[in-house]
Amino acid sequence: MSTLEDLDDLEREQKEDKKDDKKKDGEDGKKGDGDADMQDAEPEEEVLDEEILNLGTRDIVARKRLMENDMRIMKSEYQRLTHEKSSMNEKIKDNLDKIENNRYGPSRAWPHPPVRGGVA
Repeated sequence: MSTLEDLDDLEREQKEDKKDDKKKDGEDGKKGDGDADMQDAEPEEEVLDEEILNLGTRDIVARKRLMENDMRIMKSEYQRLTHEKSSMNEKIKDNLDKIENNRYGPSRAWPHPPVRGGVA
């Protein structure tokens, strides 16, 4: 199993090899067709912080577990909020239906109040 330092060294070597291959092939970024060279918007950041590179295996595993626990908590919170949102949307829809029904007055299915005095 490779250490983090070995993986970092391997990445650096691969980047250097790519640069060397471009120089050998004559692709040093200067073209004669007048097209502008594409450049990265921002320089690439290091994948791992120095702090992480200096940590021991147990510390890295402990951090990994903490991050996994945080992910589980966030997923369950997301599911809870999604469910709450859908139930609120259903309640809103029901209330809008009730409002729409009340605009037109009481339904004709309800019995009319009795006529007093026998006169219709």
